[in-house]
Parts: sequence; structure tokens; C-alpha cells
Amino acid sequence: MKCLSRKNLEEIAGRVLKAYYQLPEIAGTEVFRIDPELLLTKLLGLKIEYAHLSIDHSILGATTTVKMPIEVFCGDDSETSFYMDGKTVLIESDLKEDTTQQGRCNFSLAHESSHQILKMLFPHDYDANPQLATVHYYKANSEKCKPIKDWYEWQANALASAILLPFEVIDRGMYMMGMDGKIKTLNKIYFPRIYEQFSTLASFLGVSKTALAIRMKQLGLLENNQLDNPYCLLEVEYSGGN
Repeated sequence: MKCLSRKNLEEIAGRVLKAYYQLPEIAGTEVFRIDPELLLTKLLGLKIEYAHLSIDHSILGATTTVKMPIEVFCGDDSETSFYMDGKTVLIESDLKEDTTQQGRCNFSLAHESSHQILKMLFPHDYDANPQLATVHYYKANSEKCKPIKDWYEWQANALASAILLPFEVIDRGMYMMGMDGKIKTLNKIYFPRIYEQFSTLASFLGVSKTALAIRMKQLGLLENNQLDNPYCLLEVEYSGGN
């Protein structure tokens, strides 16, 4: 498998977005957010299907680059098989049914699409041996995993983030939300106004707050990300005294 750097993946994302902006549905218009369904179906020629992928909801998406069956679950938690044709992205059905999970659904679509993009670009390196091809599962919060244990998944996460959240789209959204320059500290307790603007921006862009914070940090648009620990300002060293 070809191991790509973040810089490589940013360049690939740029190529994908250039083609995306030329789609007849949006050509010549100002794009305020990236629509992963439009990108997946119209640009990449892939299909989207929905199913229950795990009992504990730990798996949010799946795709394969070859024809093979995968295990899915019925409403009563019994197992069944779903036949993948190598050109389908399968998403956890609960994400589609719950409107509060739109951000997760969109990132899952972009993540699984990224596996397919890398297969298209590097057909002799990516899943090169059909006999050894595997199911590419997107698991909840995998973008936070450190150290990197699976380069396939890291690359798909990085590419998905770069495609869904290019600098120009975030920058335009920040301007529309009245956000000045960059966020110094993202903390809902100590800086509630900034946090509300950020939350509105995430909803406007169709992504989760976690995905947006990670991407803005990468792009230098966010300095201190305290999204997961708003109480960290209380973690000060005690110097003693009366």
C-alpha cells in the first residue's frame, strides 16, 4: 500500500474539489458547503446504501473495493449478509434517521468515499491483491486515535476532512458567522459566544463539532481546542501559600 503524507492527501483533495466544483449541479455558483452525497454519486459514480452495521453502533460506515459479502444486522439484532459490489458505500442507517447525526453521517460518507478515491488513483497499490482485500470500516471517533494503528483508515480520515472542509469553505463560513480571523480558544464555559458561533458554523457546514475543530486546528484557524475538556482552565498548578 502506498503511504501518503498529509500534504499528498491535501493535494488529492484539491484535485477532487476542482472536479466537484465543475459538476453541472453547482458549476458557476458560490459553494457554501461540500455535499458528500453529490460528490459520491455524481463525481465518483458510487452508490449509497444504509444498514445496521453493528449492534453497539461503533461502526458508522463500510465499503469494499471488490465484490464480497459483509455482515449486517436486522432490527432484532439477528445477522444477515449484504453483498457489496465494490462500488457501494454502506452507512449506518441510524445516522440517516437521526437528524442530529447529520455531521457524522456526512463524514462517514466522505470517509468511505476516500477509500474509493484512493483505489481509483492507485489501483495497483490500494487493495492490490483481491484475495486479501478487506472491508474498510469507519468506526466512531477513529480520527482521534493516536498513535496511528491503521494507515488505510488514517489516510481516509485525512482525505475526508480535507475534502469536506477545505480552507476556503471554512473561511467563508466564518465570515458569514461574524467570526474574526481565527479562534484563539474554543471553550463553551469561558467563551460561550465564540462556542455558539462555532457550533452554528459546524451545523451550517454539515459536519460535527469534533470534525470541524480538528480541521480548523490543522489549518491554523483554531489555536486552543478545549472542545472535549472545557474545564481545563481549572487545571492550574497550585503554588502553595496561605
